[in-house]
Amino acid sequence: MYQYLDKFGNALALGSQAVGVVTALAMIGSLLLGVFYRYVLGDALVWSDEVAALAFTWTVFLFASALVRTGGHVRVTLLVDSLPALLGELVERSIMVLIIGFGLVMLWTGWNFAEFTAGQVSPAIRYPIWVKNAAVPVGGALISIHALILLVRPRPIHKSSEH
Repeated sequence: MYQYLDKFGNALALGSQAVGVVTALAMIGSLLLGVFYRYVLGDALVWSDEVAALAFTWTVFLFASALVRTGGHVRVTLLVDSLPALLGELVERSIMVLIIGFGLVMLWTGWNFAEFTAGQVSPAIRYPIWVKNAAVPVGGALISIHALILLVRPRPIHKSSEH
């Protein structure tokens, strides 16, 4: 059963990374285009900063969720590595429970904020602001899913550098 859950988590992380790459490229392209128009052509684009901010928000939350899956976030493992293997694994799994809670808080508060901003539009290109704010609850849901999959993993979550 876990193998299917693990494959689902890998596919979800891969999808998050793929969409994250697209949004990162949109952000970079928008910023470069804005700089080119402003400093080379002498005419500023009114929409490039808004597109970059929208893409940046989605890029951050999509990659943050994928990093939960791969263990890529910055962490100090000195304490966990110095503990006996069983206790270290218990600490790792406790951290996953906290991450699930954090993701659920992001989901709840992000959803409420996206609902709160549902009637607003951006000033330059007039896209619905909730589209940008929806990155928070989506990121929270993805973070919780990845942490839950790691929590139920039958093998150790983190292998210490000594093993």
